[in-house]
Amino acid sequence: MTTNDRNQYLMSGVALAISAIAMVFTFLQLRAADRQLQADVWPYVDISITLQADVFDLQLSNKGLGPALIHEFRLVQDGVEVTHPLGLVHLAGRPNTGLAMQVGSVPDSVLAVGEDLTAFRITGEGLGLTMRDTIAGLDIEICYCSINGACWNNYANNGFRDRTPSCRTQSIDLDEALRMITPQTSEPASSGTENSVPEHGEPEHGETGE
Repeated sequence: MTTNDRNQYLMSGVALAISAIAMVFTFLQLRAADRQLQADVWPYVDISITLQADVFDLQLSNKGLGPALIHEFRLVQDGVEVTHPLGLVHLAGRPNTGLAMQVGSVPDSVLAVGEDLTAFRITGEGLGLTMRDTIAGLDIEICYCSINGACWNNYANNGFRDRTPSCRTQSIDLDEALRMITPQTSEPASSGTENSVPEHGEPEHGETGE
């Protein structure tokens, strides 16, 4: 093998090494960009309960960086699911008389960044004071996803959000969620119409509370 041949082999080896290093560098850049993109659209749904003298209110707020696709929302009182907010009032021993209520549609909703959604709001004389002891055993379970399919729930610890492979219900309008990435003027999420509550049972549609 001549000196010229050795030099050609050496130059070829160096070129291959440089190409390999460039490929690894490009892969790491793409991986970092993908992780950054995921982090840039992560939502964080905060849950807040308001108890005033005559008000029992539960709101969800998206304080994250991307739209929240809410798939599951449950009220769990002392380990037992309560299927309607009035069930909590009944557990507190308060009759329906004199109550007005509005209920929002939480499951299958999309919450934009910075948007608030009223899950329910019940008003009545002395209601907030009545509910204080009851909600001490209340857990609000929620599972939601980002637009890129990353999901979180708070089932293990009600105060934190843990990653989960998926939520149980997935009937979400992804097109609507994608539109929310671009800032635009939009109507706030519907929080329902306030209705009076019959003396027995759930509120009747069309009756407006005072």
